[in-house]
Amino acid sequence: MPSLSQLLALPAHPLIAIVGAGGKTTTMYTLADELAAQGKRVITTTTTHIFIPRRGETDTFIVSPELPRLLGMAAGAWMQHRRVTVASALIAASKLAGLPPEQPYELLTRSGADVVIVEADGARHLMIKAPAAHEPVIPTHTNLALLLISAEALKQPLTPDIAHRPEHVASVTGLNPGDILTPAHVARLVTSEQGALKHIPETAPAYLLLTHATPERQQAMQELAALVRRSPRIAGVLASEKPREWLAL
Repeated sequence: MPSLSQLLALPAHPLIAIVGAGGKTTTMYTLADELAAQGKRVITTTTTHIFIPRRGETDTFIVSPELPRLLGMAAGAWMQHRRVTVASALIAASKLAGLPPEQPYELLTRSGADVVIVEADGARHLMIKAPAAHEPVIPTHTNLALLLISAEALKQPLTPDIAHRPEHVASVTGLNPGDILTPAHVARLVTSEQGALKHIPETAPAYLLLTHATPERQQAMQELAALVRRSPRIAGVLASEKPREWLAL
């Protein structure tokens, strides 16, 4: 089964923003690992907050509020590493604070990195979301966007147990609280400029990534994919039951 990096049409110098819900952090580190295995020098970072990487998710992490220091430390890290996680500060005991939205591009162009992957949104570990006014925090010069939704949300009621910011999901989709998230309603969320495409540059191809794509959800996923592909903004729809195994719908 193909890997995610094999199914994405990556630009020459990828600056990738990951938004939505249902596995952004896992997707970021898995994609970084795939690209590092191809010899790429990959920075993973965030414009919001992420947990400190666990063993195996990155080779090293760098924390500084000062861009010149981040650039210098990242450039030096490539002597030994292919995966470097970058943050501006340590917050609490287990979280890293993200970068201002202009800094990922600086890292891409000035640190020696081949790829920068940015977790640009938060979802409180829920299955689906719509952005609040201040979300997402898309890096400047983003040239590829990955829009995540857990397939577990399909045909579930719109409740706080399923959705992060359910009131915003309701506003974008036209649903009321408790209504069923049909493929048609989720497609509306994915293709809306106030939904999954919010703040994504029109020049950046966007892929819908469906995680937790179990066989019993295939019919709903195929229906969703058919609707989403009508949008000229969506470059493809990919589904995964396991993090390293993807297929195109």
